[in-house]
Amino acid sequence: MTQPSRGGDRSAIQCAAIIRERTLASFGEPPTAAVIHQIAEEIHVCCPQASRFKCLRLAHGWTVEEAIERFHAMCDREQVKRRGLTERSWREWEAGARPDRDYTDLLCRLFETGPVQLGFARDYTPEDLRRPRAAGPDPISAAAMEASEHAERVETSEIGDSTLERLRTQVIWVARRYVWEAPLPLFVEMRALQEQTRRALERRIHPIQSGELYFLTGALCGLMANASMDMGRRVPADTLARAAWTYGRIAGHQSLMGWARGMQASVALWDRRYEDAAGYAQDGLTHLARGQGGARLHMLRARATAMLGRTAEAERELALALEAREAEPGDELHDGFAGEFAFRPAKHAYYAAVTRLHLGQSAPAIQEARTALDLYATGDPQHRSYGCEAMAGAHLAVAHLMEDDPDGAEEALTPLLDLPPERRIDSLAETLGSTRKLLGGSFASRLEGFCAVGLPQSAARALPEGSG
Repeated sequence: MTQPSRGGDRSAIQCAAIIRERTLASFGEPPTAAVIHQIAEEIHVCCPQASRFKCLRLAHGWTVEEAIERFHAMCDREQVKRRGLTERSWREWEAGARPDRDYTDLLCRLFETGPVQLGFARDYTPEDLRRPRAAGPDPISAAAMEASEHAERVETSEIGDSTLERLRTQVIWVARRYVWEAPLPLFVEMRALQEQTRRALERRIHPIQSGELYFLTGALCGLMANASMDMGRRVPADTLARAAWTYGRIAGHQSLMGWARGMQASVALWDRRYEDAAGYAQDGLTHLARGQGGARLHMLRARATAMLGRTAEAERELALALEAREAEPGDELHDGFAGEFAFRPAKHAYYAAVTRLHLGQSAPAIQEARTALDLYATGDPQHRSYGCEAMAGAHLAVAHLMEDDPDGAEEALTPLLDLPPERRIDSLAETLGSTRKLLGGSFASRLEGFCAVGLPQSAARALPEGSG
């Protein structure tokens, strides 16, 4: 029997740890069997290469050795004769082999399920006769969902106000949680939510309702593009950003169109396609020229033109970004939904630091980066974007190295070493790679270890190309 690759095994283990931690934080411990099965299902969605049998073990948080110990303990507890179960057999079952009837029965007892759920048998029940899965074990959430679904059914139209309100609230909430939660579990949630908005669009709806649903679907595409970027998947990120722009155009939503062009500019910047980045940002400004959204687009153009060596143009864009922010007015996406869509002063200062670095202006870059870090530290915790804060610290370190100040660089980087793996976004690892080459010594070795255990390893298989 062919053994699964170690890379795929690490991916599934890290994906499972993220999902298990997030779910247990919501439902508490010890988890019920229903919660364990919910976790296993999410793991299988994130890592479809992992067998359902393996996903159930990972949902429990067991190693193979621990699972075998639990198996033997169950046999002793239920006074069943022990079998000679080995690690090799267990791993073969996880890789696709099927145990005999006696082992299958015991494994079903261990995991409190049936052979179909373990992946050892097929369910031939017609799709329309299968019972739907429970939404979750939380009775409060279940009661709220039942009431919501009933209210939606009794409305005269196929899509009523309560449906749109619920979807809108969920999109707003996921946009705001993105600032402080890890991207991989949120991506799974956003993808499921987007399926709801797409299904709603297939029903008989009024033109005004379709505009709202296209807008919500596009907003989710934008958030999924951002998550794809954070997980190092730039091709899906660009595809999703373009889809967000298309949905915005269909909905006639100018701020979404502007934001989506900015997302495409961000992808192009990290791909070193600086002319494309400048062009996307300029096109975005035709839809969104003022407020937070306009400031963001000018800052993206400033970064792109700085990388192209067009210093005067970059300086002009920096000034225009400040004018756009001061000009107001706010818009529905950046100020209403906010969260990951917002472009607050802290993020503005972080972008300014990056631009100053590209212009070779290390002293102003240090000042802007410190401003960003101070604003994140003293501002509302719900607005504290761990990703942007970490990137501001990384660029502060780069600026110190440009000033030939390795001690200052190490001081800026030290707080980043406590960032958990699921929050080590791809752009952070790439930025830290440049500092590691310049620092040398033991601190460089610590950075190398930090970058070696990061989010892209766990997320690499979670997103198919062109996802969404």
